[in-house]
Amino acid sequence: MTGSSSLSGAIRNCSPSRLPLLGQKGPDPGGNGSMTVNSDARRMGVFVMAVLVGLASGSNYVYSAYAPQLATELVISSTQVNLIGLAGNLGMYLAGPFWGKIVDSYGQRYPLLIGGCLTLTGYSLVRAFYEHAIPLRSSPSDDVSTFRLLLLAFCMFITGMGGSAGLTGSVNAAAKSFLDKTRASATGTVLAGFGLSAFLFSTIGHVMYKGDAGGLLLLLAIGTGLPMIVGSFIVRPVPPKKGSEEQGYDRIPSGPDIVVDDNENELGGAILAERRSTSLELIRSRSPTAPSRHHRPSFESASIAPFEPRLPSGSLAAEGGPKPASASVEPSPSELAYSPLDLLRSTDFHILFVILALLCGTGLMYINNAGTVALALAREGQWKYDVKVISAWQAKQVATVSVWNCAGRILGGVFSDFCKLKFQMKRIWFLPMVAALFVISQLAALSVTSVEHLWVVSTLLGGSYGSLFNVVPMLVLEWFGMKHFSQNYGWICVAPVIGGNTFNLLFGRVYDSNTVGKIGSPHAGLEAGADLLRRALKRGGVSLPDDGSHDCLVGEHCYATAFKVAAFGCFLALLLSLWAGARRQWPKRDKRRALRLDSEPLIGGEA
Repeated sequence: MTGSSSLSGAIRNCSPSRLPLLGQKGPDPGGNGSMTVNSDARRMGVFVMAVLVGLASGSNYVYSAYAPQLATELVISSTQVNLIGLAGNLGMYLAGPFWGKIVDSYGQRYPLLIGGCLTLTGYSLVRAFYEHAIPLRSSPSDDVSTFRLLLLAFCMFITGMGGSAGLTGSVNAAAKSFLDKTRASATGTVLAGFGLSAFLFSTIGHVMYKGDAGGLLLLLAIGTGLPMIVGSFIVRPVPPKKGSEEQGYDRIPSGPDIVVDDNENELGGAILAERRSTSLELIRSRSPTAPSRHHRPSFESASIAPFEPRLPSGSLAAEGGPKPASASVEPSPSELAYSPLDLLRSTDFHILFVILALLCGTGLMYINNAGTVALALAREGQWKYDVKVISAWQAKQVATVSVWNCAGRILGGVFSDFCKLKFQMKRIWFLPMVAALFVISQLAALSVTSVEHLWVVSTLLGGSYGSLFNVVPMLVLEWFGMKHFSQNYGWICVAPVIGGNTFNLLFGRVYDSNTVGKIGSPHAGLEAGADLLRRALKRGGVSLPDDGSHDCLVGEHCYATAFKVAAFGCFLALLLSLWAGARRQWPKRDKRRALRLDSEPLIGGEA
């Protein structure tokens, strides 16, 4: 009996600090410290390669740099050029769910390898069309072959698919390789590489090939395909060491088999409440079970759909200790597993989808038409203009948007990580900030009347667009979990297809409604007629397919209505993002109220 009593007392007095055999980290004579160093080195190597893959994945934004030369060399209309560019955007966004499924199921190797081959093949074939190795017409006097034009568009489509594969694989690896406190910064850097891609390739192409589109297409074929193919052998998730946020303790693999006294069980639950990365199953195995003393509302449903407004968002760990509501209330991404079907049923997904469609549609409208806006402002009321000067202004806007797109993705991640760690600020509240920045950018676009000040709009739009694509992946990860992250983010990224096409169509309709063919020329007389005839025959040595009726000569009025509608859309997105943030607070408030009401009869009973 004495031996049994001693054994019972020893078990009763056990605490985690007294159980080194159950997971406590101690001296490392076996070289585990070296393994940690090697893991950190691998993680940094994967991170650097993921950034390079991200740089290679955003090549579709370079299209505006060589599209005019492509149209001139192939003698195709503006509508046909836009169709080719649209095919690249469709490949980028529509392939997201497909690549997400592959990455979640099989890892990064196959998507990156296939993606590299797609971009290498696609840009090589576009270059073959440009250099007439593959003719677009059966003979010079024939019309454009519809089949061959569609083949050219398909080549751009597969470059978009390849870029989508690279972005999906690299972001997935970065998100799974870093802890929550640095995850936004890591993924933001990868996304920043994606945003900087247009600036990088257009700058290198200009230096190496002096504006030759054929050389730029060769650079794109090699510069996008090679990093993805190499990355397919390197980019892998290197997960943080389990328990790295648990102050020196590893997860105990056989928790349910340990005999623990009920009094000590309460203390263990309080300790585990401070462990952010502890699993729900382990917490349940150590949670008090006596209903007379620890009655709580059922939270089993919360682990299935913790973010719907009627259900409390949290785990049982949050109930065991006196931690503030701002920390460890919600499950970690590894504890959530929203499937794509669950995602499509979620109200939070619908709200986020509409917000992204509105904001991304506005961003793509400006990015795709920045050159047109610069042309409208620079040539206001003038038939003649200097092509080189206009091209310089257009290139400056593309570069400005690209650089600030990159900066927004980096700085947005660093800022959100800092505020979340320092002030326990939920990441959803960064979405209204981004939406407000979009509203300001559209108001600035309406107020700018000279091309010299257009850089202000490009800066604001680029920064807000980049920040948007930093905060959205983090929200998808935190709201819907890590398991199906790539698929879920792929479905979210269908929103830009809808928003981008809608706003670009709007811009085109507004611009066309203010052209010379619709409202007439601001000048009359023989001189204007002579200028029209000269322009119809030749501009810069290139024959024109039209008579100038598609030109707009009224400056900012060419597009003002489109930016007014976009500003309204961004304001609507701001309201929706505030609503989404409020929805994240309601479950906490309801849970605290339920616990408070539940505790009142207990106190009365004990009294």
